Amino acid sequence: MAIALGANRYGKSGIRLATVDRDGERHAFTDLTIDVRLEGAFTPAHAEGDNSAILPTDTMRGACYALAREEPVGTPESFGLRLTTYLLEAAPAAELATVSLLQQPWERIAGDHPFTFSRAGGGLRTAIVSRGRSRDGDDVEVAAGVADLYVLKTSGSAFTGYLVDRFTTLPSAPDRILATSITATWRYTRLGLDYSQCADDVRRAVLDAFAGHDDSRSLQHTLWVMGEAVLASCPDVGDIHFSLPNQHHVPADLSPYGMDNPNRVFVATDRPFGVIEGTVTRDQR
Repeated sequence: MAIALGANRYGKSGIRLATVDRDGERHAFTDLTIDVRLEGAFTPAHAEGDNSAILPTDTMRGACYALAREEPVGTPESFGLRLTTYLLEAAPAAELATVSLLQQPWERIAGDHPFTFSRAGGGLRTAIVSRGRSRDGDDVEVAAGVADLYVLKTSGSAFTGYLVDRFTTLPSAPDRILATSITATWRYTRLGLDYSQCADDVRRAVLDAFAGHDDSRSLQHTLWVMGEAVLASCPDVGDIHFSLPNQHHVPADLSPYGMDNPNRVFVATDRPFGVIEGTVTRDQR
């Protein structure tokens, strides 16, 4: 029986990169966490212990810092494009380089102080850049996203009309709190975009759709409306994938205290929780 190596890849995770742009009187601060992966012809390293084709993961880490010194980091997408170019040049056996970046936003404090910041809320910006070799040149795909974007609405959402069997105890909710932490990833259909502006446009479309969907029948229903809004307002986005945990708010039972509860007091539960996932894409027909 022949034995072969299946799919494999390697890289460095959790590379913490922070930079300060000190040009001028106002500093700019960038805070990234980077994961790097290479896939390719690495069977000899596994089967024979031959490391001659292996680019050390420590080199990957060092490259992040060195490239950030050579030129300003810029957007996560642009830095990912630079890093994947370097990786394929440095590792000839690699056939695909993938870089995932997570950016923690920071905002100025103390009356718009030129070099003082506080960690900003409103979600984390993400980017994934994949670059593979092909006969026609590099095959590049850029995706972006947002994570930990917490949203909540106190009305305009329902959950009724679902399947009921002998194990169903959930009461119908014609008007409920809808809360989730949005993780979304979207794929760009071309390169050379203003990635920061595109990310702002997608984020705004998602938030406006969530807020404006006053007849939500479920979190699935709202996922669809948010995806439609993104594709309608952002022509360079080919598809968008959502992962939406349903953060439940259960009406508290106040009857032991002789009180009613007209949807005013809730128990916020963190687990277990439902998860709704889906991709909204442009029809290619």
